[in-house]
Amino acid sequence: MLLQLQDALLPMLLAGTAGLIIGVGVPAGLRAWRQPRRAAPRSPHLEPPLAPRPGPVQQRSAAPAITGGRTRPRAQALLPKAADLLLVDDSAVARAKLRKLFERAGYSVQLACDGVEALTLLQRGRYALMVTDLEMPKMDGVTLINTCLRQPQTARMPMLAVSGHENLRAKFNECRQICGVHRKPWVDDVLVSHVAALVGTRWVPATALST
Repeated sequence: MLLQLQDALLPMLLAGTAGLIIGVGVPAGLRAWRQPRRAAPRSPHLEPPLAPRPGPVQQRSAAPAITGGRTRPRAQALLPKAADLLLVDDSAVARAKLRKLFERAGYSVQLACDGVEALTLLQRGRYALMVTDLEMPKMDGVTLINTCLRQPQTARMPMLAVSGHENLRAKFNECRQICGVHRKPWVDDVLVSHVAALVGTRWVPATALST
């Protein structure tokens, strides 16, 4: 009798224990199912990094660069116009002749007696062209020309030289970037025509110069 009772209760006990295990395990399984699955980390070598989207940060700023706390200008401001021509010669007679020649040709002129004075005038204003002697005290014409070529505000200014030096070819080789050299005494209409070709205005025929 007892054995029959045990045989009848044993399946019921086993079924109850299984039901208890299933009842506890299901909620835990549900909690695990509700949590989002984390993606497995990818190796950085499998795909190349994505390029950043273009935006305002990626574009170059149009604002001027700042150096040392000061704004760097985009381009150097032009100096005020002083005259059409800057005539440089240490000879008072040569300066007077050049001034008369070009004023009669319709140009406004400024005079300098040497390279030092010429550089001072060039720092204050701009000129369409410079005509300079090559042999002068304090600063000669070759040094003046080469100094002008190194400065941004005068590097593109046309320059002519006038000189009484015996070897003009040697003097010209010292400043090859000028537009030409005229020997003293210069020929008026040739010099004026040369200046007119470089400046492009105020050319006067040679017959008008002789009157």
